[in-house]
Amino acid sequence: MDAVAVSSLVWLAVWGVTVGSLWLPRRYCSWLVRTAGTSVAGVGFLAVAVHLAGVLLFALAAFLINGLVVGDSPMWFVALLFVLAGMVYSPLVGLGLPARSLPPFADIRLTLEEAGATLGQERAVAWVGGLLAFPGMTAILAGAAILFGW
Repeated sequence: MDAVAVSSLVWLAVWGVTVGSLWLPRRYCSWLVRTAGTSVAGVGFLAVAVHLAGVLLFALAAFLINGLVVGDSPMWFVALLFVLAGMVYSPLVGLGLPARSLPPFADIRLTLEEAGATLGQERAVAWVGGLLAFPGMTAILAGAAILFGW
């Protein structure tokens, strides 16, 4: 593997987990609860929509980078564009990863509780985020594999 590709993935992992656990939860959770109201299904569908939109936009960015930039530009420029696209999406993936020091999804559920979510809404968002974090990680790795020619 190329050092540029590995350093790009390491940066995205650190950025995604850090921003996804420290900065994003308060903004994302309060927005989810405020937008969905008291509906458990509404907050679940909204969380699914946000995660699917994120992965689709990241995949589109990787596709455009591959089609328009790879081959004609230096690898550092490809890596820069990949990291910029990943810096937007990886915190959403990091948000769904459980904290190791707490019970599963206790961190996101506590933030949702502080935002005024019901117990059902907390469970819905935790399950959606946890389940869709893994396809998100796969999308990031697949994008790296395609762009860096693995």
